[in-house]
Amino acid sequence: MKKIVILIILLLLPGLLLFGSEKPHFGQIEYSDDTVDTTDARIILNAPTTGLVGELIELDASKSSATSFTWRVIPGTPNFKIIENGKKALFCSGQSGTYTFILAAAKRDTVDCVVHIIVITGAPVIDTFAAAIKSWLPANADPEILEKLAKSFERVASAGHTDVAVLVKTTALSNRGILGPDLEEWTPFLKSLSTYLKTSYAEANVEQHIELWFKLAAALRSIK
Repeated sequence: MKKIVILIILLLLPGLLLFGSEKPHFGQIEYSDDTVDTTDARIILNAPTTGLVGELIELDASKSSATSFTWRVIPGTPNFKIIENGKKALFCSGQSGTYTFILAAAKRDTVDCVVHIIVITGAPVIDTFAAAIKSWLPANADPEILEKLAKSFERVASAGHTDVAVLVKTTALSNRGILGPDLEEWTPFLKSLSTYLKTSYAEANVEQHIELWFKLAAALRSIK
């Protein structure tokens, strides 16, 4: 009887050693902790209903459940900029009036839409800032360059920078690339802007710089 038991053990030993060195897999199914988001598109918009002339207003939809956003403002205005991939927008007006903002959002095959109205009150702002900018420019500044510089300020301001030094450096590189062979002619403008930043924005945070960048873009476009 002992001989039979020993024989059986010897016959099974190779298989036992094999399973001991490598874990067997019997139709193993891997489970993930990730859950599928089945919620529909839903907009949560945080924005005021009133504002003052010249005030920078933020429309914040960052808490929404959506993967894409589309904005429209009526009446149209160049002082409306979409940032953070559509999750937020910035707006200001130089005159009183009623502005209607339409925001549509999508998520998979679902959509949501909200209409938000902001009433702007107050006297028109005398744009001394634009006058100062104009005094820094070369005589008979090329409108095409003015527009390119305006777009440069807007593009950098909309890029989501969180560090002032990076924002300023990125803008300087962009502007120098635009000016190219005309850089010497525009040097007084660049130096005046640098001096203005050092004297008036030395302690300003990145949000204040972004607001200024949009003001610079609007000022450059207003110059005839």
